[in-house]
Amino acid sequence: MKRRIAFCLLLLVCVLVYFKVLQADFLYYWDDQVIVMNQYTVGGWSWNNLWHICTDFHAGQYAPVMEMNFLTLYTFFGYNPFWFHLANLCWHLGGVCLTGLFIVELLKTHGCFSNKEIHLITFLTAFIFSIHPFNVESVAWVSAVKILIYSFFYLLAAICYLRYIKTMKEKDYLLTLFLFAVSFLAKEQAVTLPLLLILIDWFCHRNLKEKALWVEKLPFFILSLFFGIITILSQAGGGDAPVFPFGQRIVLACYTLFEYLTKSLFPIGLNYLYPFPILPEESLPVRFWIYPLLVICIISWLWVNRKNKLLLFGACFFVIHLLVALNIISTSRQAIVADRYSYMSNIGIIFLVVVMLVRLKSKWGNTYKWKGALVAFLMYSFYLGGYTYIYSTRWENTETVKLHINELLRERETEEKNQAQSESVESNY
Repeated sequence: MKRRIAFCLLLLVCVLVYFKVLQADFLYYWDDQVIVMNQYTVGGWSWNNLWHICTDFHAGQYAPVMEMNFLTLYTFFGYNPFWFHLANLCWHLGGVCLTGLFIVELLKTHGCFSNKEIHLITFLTAFIFSIHPFNVESVAWVSAVKILIYSFFYLLAAICYLRYIKTMKEKDYLLTLFLFAVSFLAKEQAVTLPLLLILIDWFCHRNLKEKALWVEKLPFFILSLFFGIITILSQAGGGDAPVFPFGQRIVLACYTLFEYLTKSLFPIGLNYLYPFPILPEESLPVRFWIYPLLVICIISWLWVNRKNKLLLFGACFFVIHLLVALNIISTSRQAIVADRYSYMSNIGIIFLVVVMLVRLKSKWGNTYKWKGALVAFLMYSFYLGGYTYIYSTRWENTETVKLHINELLRERETEEKNQAQSESVESNY
């Protein structure tokens, strides 16, 4: 009973942090006028609308489940932004609940923590995830609801798979496959699910050398291949985007990965738009070559600690859900980083931070060290919640978003000029 009350309070805090979002308008000229207000939504539910939603590519994407979400809201409420923002918040709250359920099922199947520790890790992970500023874009921007919907069904699929591991019942397996398909029909990032299932198998002590384990993954990989083809076809009409040489893409992927990592741990200077730092015909500034070295150092550190399953699981969870956002494969995206693409990957980093905190509690007990760590965690949580509340107000309408973008881009331009001057001086020297 106490745990249920605590979780209800967690959801209440999440609502309070995001409350201002409910007063926001649509972001006209920032995709809402295309993604939300289109020929598939006007007129509400009809066989004609449903047919075109399921058979047409629109705005460089194929997301019929997302379009059905908009269609339902329009049918009952018209283009009233309050209800669209409320739906986004409800999807996020659902994702928070499923994150908690996923962590519970995962740790119980793994069997490395006591029941009390499992529930503590679950609560804290869900709490930090619920108020993390990196998720503001997905919640505050109506067009980004596809991230929330895909994550909802994606987490449901992962939970069903964990239950399948325990029961080996065919219905749990088929339900996982079905939820995988639904998740993709909201957002193409769902194609990474087969990799997550293998990661879960490894974490939950299944024998990866068993042929049957790989045979049961075949339908998922076949679906992923099929979904990948659909994604490529849909993005053919999504507009031109920078196409970099493969070598530069690798370096930029390392930069992108490190940006997501640092912003997950220390969210500072979040923005709607993170443009590519160079044009395809330009050479990479010297400072970008440090990122592959940093990634190599992190991989080496993980290899040294490869027996730590919790560490490797969190790290792999983080990377898996960013694979389609690292720009290694050229897509129609105009930005090198987007906050919304970190929604699922964020869970892996938060999970690691919370596990570390719980391990410190077991190690230090009720000492001053533990009290200091607890105070630091509370201050960190307060910072995240405060940042989320303030940042969400900047998504009030198109003008507030544009103003915030212009401020940050001016700051970035100044920093790049200073960096260029510094590199020029070093080169001359």
